[in-house]
Amino acid sequence: MRAMESRPPVERTYVVRGVPPRKVYDLVTNFEIYPRLFPELKAARILESRPPVVRVEFRAEVVLSVRYVLDLTCDPEALKIDWTFVEGEIVTDSVGGWRFTAVPEGTRIEYRAGMTIKAPLPSFIVRRATDALVAASIPGMFAAIDREVRR
Repeated sequence: MRAMESRPPVERTYVVRGVPPRKVYDLVTNFEIYPRLFPELKAARILESRPPVVRVEFRAEVVLSVRYVLDLTCDPEALKIDWTFVEGEIVTDSVGGWRFTAVPEGTRIEYRAGMTIKAPLPSFIVRRATDALVAASIPGMFAAIDREVRR
């Protein structure tokens, strides 16, 4: 049995109050600190940096252990990041991005992420892993960014 879970990308927004967009962008493009920010990520390692593209390997623990590599295209002028899938184990595709915009209260973050997971497990377990990596972790992710950017 090999279940596959693919859902449309989730999109969420969040406002970091009293912090300029560049400061939030700089934090989010510091990929090596992701394990400190996001509990489900156990490792994030930069494999290659060819600006504007940074290739990063992520390892996560959410119901199962997953490994995936993304190419993240970082645009410091437009304050945006877009990613595309390179390779993975269990994760077979991922697309998404970040946008950071100045608003009167501070910075509006727009986040979009989609992921496809294929694993030799029952579909309900694969669905739970997909939700944990994509949707369920978003509130905690925004809270972690908010905390860290104020340090």
